[in-house]
Amino acid sequence: MNGNLRQKFINSCHNMVVNTNPWGAYYFMSWAADYKYDIHNHPYFQAIQVLEGQLKVDYGKGWEMVEHNSVHVLPPGHMHKLRTVAGHRQFVIEFTSKDDELGLLNAMRRAFPVPTVRPMCFHASWEENLKKGIPLGDSARLRTLNALMDWTISLIESRDEGKNDLEAMRLVELLKTWSRRSVSITDVAGKLSWSERKSQRICKRRFGCGIAQLHKKLRIEEAARMLLNSDLSVGEVADECGFDDIYGFSRAFTKTAGVSPSAFRRKIREG
Repeated sequence: MNGNLRQKFINSCHNMVVNTNPWGAYYFMSWAADYKYDIHNHPYFQAIQVLEGQLKVDYGKGWEMVEHNSVHVLPPGHMHKLRTVAGHRQFVIEFTSKDDELGLLNAMRRAFPVPTVRPMCFHASWEENLKKGIPLGDSARLRTLNALMDWTISLIESRDEGKNDLEAMRLVELLKTWSRRSVSITDVAGKLSWSERKSQRICKRRFGCGIAQLHKKLRIEEAARMLLNSDLSVGEVADECGFDDIYGFSRAFTKTAGVSPSAFRRKIREG
């Protein structure tokens, strides 16, 4: 990165050299408003995920918007240019050109033969572990490499939208049948014949939260429908949706909806 380019960044902290195939380096950075990066290419795969704001990219077919929680994937050798209007924050991975034992780079080649933009949630745990760096001989390095692997696999799997949507639908339908009981990753994995890792990854990528959080969200949504479409009391709705008591239900509902169950029912019915 040249000196003039550096001056255009608000910051480019956490620039980490990995040198563990298939990852060469990664970094978090923020771009100042109205910055443009003229046409160029790379001899390696590059992926940019927008964490805040918006980025525009042009592969030669006009400007395409990269929104928050979307990834711009660029295979080697493709000319492109970038610009930002209001400024944005991004996470960038530069891959190596050497195959890795896990086959991730080959999977990237198959999934992304041409430049593309893919939606994908970026999880707080990834940023937390990636910002710790990769000191040799330290467990933080393993956490960092695990975060890089999880991020890369999530990106590759995001390419198959049809399969991912079907899997997400299966997960939601299962959780809805368990509205009156607590659930765990082990429960979900066993019922859907998935690994626990796959169960958590699908949930986080598609819904941006864990299994327990999604389950609670679905129960609150069902409670909202009951409050609107039935004459059940708030306590009866709480029981139907698997909450231990009306007080816990009221707290959870208010945190999600912004109003208490009673106020929600009254506000909607009164118009």
